[in-house]
Amino acid sequence: MLTMVAATMIVATGCPEIDPDPEPEPEPEIDYTQLLSQYESLIDYKPWQVRPVSDANLTGPGGNFRYWWEHRTEANGAAELWAMCSLSDEQLATMSTRNLARTVYLYPYGFEFTAFKNEYNGILLEMGRFNGTRELMQRRSGATELLRLYTEVRYPHSGELSYYIPLDYTEYLDEGSFLPRIHYLTFLIITAIDYGCFTSDEVRILAGAVEEKIKDVLSDTYETYSWVGSVRFPYVLGAWTAFRYDLTLSDEQRNILRKFIDPMFNPSLYSTGVPLILDQEKNAWVLDTIMVSDASKIIIDSLARLKR
Repeated sequence: MLTMVAATMIVATGCPEIDPDPEPEPEPEIDYTQLLSQYESLIDYKPWQVRPVSDANLTGPGGNFRYWWEHRTEANGAAELWAMCSLSDEQLATMSTRNLARTVYLYPYGFEFTAFKNEYNGILLEMGRFNGTRELMQRRSGATELLRLYTEVRYPHSGELSYYIPLDYTEYLDEGSFLPRIHYLTFLIITAIDYGCFTSDEVRILAGAVEEKIKDVLSDTYETYSWVGSVRFPYVLGAWTAFRYDLTLSDEQRNILRKFIDPMFNPSLYSTGVPLILDQEKNAWVLDTIMVSDASKIIIDSLARLKR
């Protein structure tokens, strides 16, 4: 289906290093439409509103959700379960941003955003539900540390049950599947893109990291991943990266990407990155492989330009 990228592409072994200092202000972009702003009325906080306070001297340990794991069956309802994951004020006041980003990555309920019909609605609500994520959005290096983490994680292939992410403060309890975590991280980065959190140097790193994730899912010879299930996620992130940062795209190309990622723009979008078309013979909605192929080619070409 995805003829524009060979499934035999070799995954690169190295990821670029990210130097969190200095942290210049993001460069303004021309003619960019902030897509997620249409959901702000649904939430009671401002995403990625940075405090004018440096966090350079924070070193405290993060959270590992052991209490949640040990007491999750005792909770009465979802609200109590979510509350078990909250971090203490002391933790939030002392935790380094790198540890905080990894703690957010391990948040047990991050995957729930995929249960929403519109995943952008879901991710913003999930971000506001966990106080660790809200704290991360207020750190000047919050988006940078999410990007650093994205360069470290990878999609396991057949036979690999999980992928261990080393945290520099403690061991953590592996509470579930690895895939929802990468998906959650992907959409957290999407919000950072939409709110203009990355510098031009970080955009180059992001483009290269997304390109590696695409190669990773396509290089699985056992076909562990399906388009609807997992393959689409790095393409969706690539589409957002191209849509915001690639100023060389034509109006037609931007329109294709918009139809690929924006449910409010494309009524035939079943989910982000899953465009549908009506099969007259089967009288059923099926994946629009032509749009997927067109969008994928635009994404691959754009990432190659942006990472230079």
